[in-house]
Amino acid sequence: MKFKLLVLSVLGSITIASAQYSVMDDNGNVLNDGDIIEFGTTDYPDASYDFFVTNENPDNEIYSRVQLMSAENQTNATFEQLCYGIQCYYEIQMLQFVPPLNEAPVAIRVGATTGLGNHFYNNDPGNGTDSVDYVFAFRQFEDADGTIEIGTPLTFTYRYNPTLGVKGVSKVNLSIESTIVTDQMVLQVNEPVAMKMYDLQGRLVKQAQFQDGTHTVNVSDLSTQAYIVQFRNNGGAVRTTKIMVK
Repeated sequence: MKFKLLVLSVLGSITIASAQYSVMDDNGNVLNDGDIIEFGTTDYPDASYDFFVTNENPDNEIYSRVQLMSAENQTNATFEQLCYGIQCYYEIQMLQFVPPLNEAPVAIRVGATTGLGNHFYNNDPGNGTDSVDYVFAFRQFEDADGTIEIGTPLTFTYRYNPTLGVKGVSKVNLSIESTIVTDQMVLQVNEPVAMKMYDLQGRLVKQAQFQDGTHTVNVSDLSTQAYIVQFRNNGGAVRTTKIMVK
């Protein structure tokens, strides 16, 4: 794992995801409002945060942009690279939107997820001592021109921490057989973990403790819909995944 997820505001982001969209990384971890994604390197691709946006609106296409809100301790005047939609944008300036306001926003069809290639990448090492923070906001618009914003932005921090080091990153050591399930979710757990499962309204629907080994979670009693599953190990590392019960 190339980065560390520091802050995980699960319930806060569930409301956003339930209303219109959800954002996940390439490992299926859900990006929550207020999260800090921390890297210990500025090397590409190790410092790249790859993401996918899913349209959770059951009836309508959605339109989205990302905005650079603020930066701290950077030495470059701009953010190196943000790819979203069909192209990449370089040297992103403060308060700039991607795609820019003179271009159409990213359109996502009902039930669709954006494809490969979308990512944030910073190459600014700062002063080598303090963390370099960039705050971004995913914003949704009502119209295809991207002029009328709706909903609450999903805001997170992309951080370069020179004291972190790639090898020092911890993670929850488990795998999920499939994120699309019917009667049971199958887990391969390699360390003690606590599990909590929430529906998209933020209600806790299941919780359990697991030791090493293969485990199954009965989901046959749950309604057909998406759920957020959070795993936490004894070291405090957290992994959050969205599953679909059919």
